[in-house]
Amino acid sequence: MFASALATLILTSPGAHAAALKPAWSASSIAPTVDGQSYGATNLGDGKASTAWFEGVDGSGLNEWVQADLGSERSVSGFTVWAGWWYTSSQWTHYNRPKTLLVEFSDGTTQEFALQDSYTPQAFELASTKKTTSMKFKIKSDFTSDAYQDTAISEIQIRDTARSENASVSGFSASTTFPADVDGTYEPKNVADGILDTVWCEGNKTGDGTGDWIEMTLAGSQSVSSLVLRNGNAYNLGVFMKSNRATQATLSFSDGGRETIAVRDTSVEQTIPFAAHTTSKVRVTFDTVKKGSEYNDLCIAEAYLR
Repeated sequence: MFASALATLILTSPGAHAAALKPAWSASSIAPTVDGQSYGATNLGDGKASTAWFEGVDGSGLNEWVQADLGSERSVSGFTVWAGWWYTSSQWTHYNRPKTLLVEFSDGTTQEFALQDSYTPQAFELASTKKTTSMKFKIKSDFTSDAYQDTAISEIQIRDTARSENASVSGFSASTTFPADVDGTYEPKNVADGILDTVWCEGNKTGDGTGDWIEMTLAGSQSVSSLVLRNGNAYNLGVFMKSNRATQATLSFSDGGRETIAVRDTSVEQTIPFAAHTTSKVRVTFDTVKKGSEYNDLCIAEAYLR
């Protein structure tokens, strides 16, 4: 049964309290592995924008699909899609991107979603909350590339109505930001997108990140008592070692309080506890850093307050 008209793309941060699911992915077809690079459906949920699923049929892949199996019935509220191959902005133009996705739920009903041809994550809310055990994303039309016919999707995040354990953040700011390049942007909001290879990097040309900061504005006053961090560029160990990482930081709260925390030099997720504060803002100032082997820029992959 076909649900109503095309859903509306939401341009602001989706469901601030919504939790992201971790489904098992499968696909109707997969492009062959090339030089050790896999293009399987599991790339859609690996937390990396630079890895992608490519359909594996002749032509542009119309009616090919990927399916997310949720493990049990969940109340799904929406999803975010990184359409195309996000390896670099130039590679993104070389392959087709989905233009229309038909989403089928486990009860056989469907909703259709119109995407923009944009090198930005696109978040959608369902017409209404849907109880389902699976979601199948079928390519109904695509944006044509400037080189190859293959259609790609780099990442899909599915949200349900369960409240996230992370504090709700309405905005991000930073002391400095590294300029965008072929690999993408380095804006502070990247620390809360759930993607390990989109990062905030400071843009101080004369410094190493010492004294730079990121600030999270909460959606109202909330009690927080820990910082969940993915230090550096957490894409892989080789990339992590190239850029600067934090080793100590000071947290400043809108209640006037301050806490100094030690940060481990690892790309693995770390939860750093501190004394609870009820606050509407938290600024994380990086007091000391570990130098990278190649670049003198401090980067943070992910940061959440709880």
